Amino acid sequence: MTAATASARGRSNRRRGHDAERAVARWLRTNGWPHAERAVRNGFRTAHRSGADPLDLTGTPHLVWSVKDDKSERICAWMVELAEKRRAAGADVGVLVQRRRGAPDPGFWWAWIFISELVELLRGSGHPEWPGGVVRMELQDLVPMLHAAGYGTPAGQEST
Repeated sequence: MTAATASARGRSNRRRGHDAERAVARWLRTNGWPHAERAVRNGFRTAHRSGADPLDLTGTPHLVWSVKDDKSERICAWMVELAEKRRAAGADVGVLVQRRRGAPDPGFWWAWIFISELVELLRGSGHPEWPGGVVRMELQDLVPMLHAAGYGTPAGQEST
């Protein structure tokens, strides 16, 4: 692979990422956050110092957003990065938006959020039953919650 080819691929990936960020910001502007905008990047890292990587979107008070248009499915790593950004920004909720192939409307892209933050959102919503929402998580994260709620038998414990 030549340097020009790698460089062109890098530009294409950055452009796709920026396009996805703009699409989500546009969608948010028409859905309750009129000041949502794509953030201009200005984070840095050197051998001895670093500046915080900025948020992908601005204009959504108390929320941080990370937008990914990437097939690699590095959800765990992205969520760790999002949690760091949320803490650094002093935000209440962090949302990872992952572009969904075949869905041009960002309203249908995947939105990932920590369960603890989702529970707080539901508690504060005033809705005794929250219709329609679906939560996507790894099975290894769901099973301990099911066990804690009294379903099934945790590994290492005998069934009675």
